[in-house]
Amino acid sequence: MAVPAGWHLLDADIRTDGKRLRPLGQSFTIDGATVTVNVDRGLIVTGDSVVVTLVATSETPKKVTVDLLALQSHNYEGARVEAPEIPIDHEKIVLQATPAGDKPVQTRIKLGENPNVAARIDNFRIYVRPHGMKLPKREYEAGLDYRVGLDDGTAAAVSVLGWSSNSLGLTIEPEGPVVDGQPFVVAVKVKNTTGHRLRQPPSISLGTQAFTDGIGGGEDFDITPLEDDTGGEPMKRGEVRIAKFAVTPKAAGQKRITLAASATVWGEGIGPVAAGAMDARTIDVKDAAAPAVAKTPAIAKTPAIAKTPAIAKK
Repeated sequence: MAVPAGWHLLDADIRTDGKRLRPLGQSFTIDGATVTVNVDRGLIVTGDSVVVTLVATSETPKKVTVDLLALQSHNYEGARVEAPEIPIDHEKIVLQATPAGDKPVQTRIKLGENPNVAARIDNFRIYVRPHGMKLPKREYEAGLDYRVGLDDGTAAAVSVLGWSSNSLGLTIEPEGPVVDGQPFVVAVKVKNTTGHRLRQPPSISLGTQAFTDGIGGGEDFDITPLEDDTGGEPMKRGEVRIAKFAVTPKAAGQKRITLAASATVWGEGIGPVAAGAMDARTIDVKDAAAPAVAKTPAIAKTPAIAKTPAIAKK
């Protein structure tokens, strides 16, 4: 993930802050029990590990057995269709279901091998289904259909985005302090650190969640592009391009906000990506200042009444 010293912020890192972009948990039903699947991060450096947590609940205590598969697919060469998913790990797990949910079962899974080529995306899914459930082959495509059970709630899958490494410099910089519940502006700066001229300008995205096709907005924020000086011209060596975004929280009460950004320079035609960068940064949120309470003006004292002079006695 190395880029020139002084450019890459030390507090912006996929390994450090990617764990804060957690994917939404998923659940499914098996034999009257509900199994919940959570993954500890939604964005990784390909080849790193994730921790999967499984919990089962049921009105009647029982044991349920599931199959957990880690699936991988990618499209390094920019083909029209992504390669079919292939299983890279398979575990049989027995869960004790109770009304309150028994002790969670956790397993650590290594997701793939880093391709050692910059700007490559791998798509991973943690797919959990009832033990022994047979899967049909996909229609008109190679491989088994790992979508079975997702629509009818008899299986669950959680996506994780894998990124190989950066070939561009990238920073995520809020303009001014970020205040709780208030909109703010973020500038994503991209520097051509490839050592050569790039034929295309970068396409820049900012979001709070990782999806199978890259970085995008999450459920807690509205993110709107403001300015984009990436232009349509080629990008010179060492040149910096900037895109700005308005980020509006949908609710107050957050102490920290994690943002992820990506920059992609496409090759010619449908070919592979020519250069790219992806990163995440966690920003501290300041409490909104309470409005000052106007002081009640002091009431002027009533002036003292002069005493009537005493009348001298005759």
